[in-house]
Amino acid sequence: MSKERLPVWQIPVTTTLDRMLEEAVRADTHVSKSDFVREAVRARLREMGFEYRYEEPVANRNEVHARRVKSSVEASR
Repeated sequence: MSKERLPVWQIPVTTTLDRMLEEAVRADTHVSKSDFVREAVRARLREMGFEYRYEEPVANRNEVHARRVKSSVEASR
């Protein structure tokens, strides 16, 4: 069975941001900057309404919004 290659992100950051991230990793439970960034991206996506499960997005923002509207309408009845 072959192992699927994961996408790799390479992004430039300022020295200040890099230092802050290193300090945050040391102060937190993350094992690396990559681990910290992955968790931060997951958290932000959840805030935006995306449900993250098993490396696959299971809902887009419009679907999440529609479910929220439907729930609030049903709750107000």
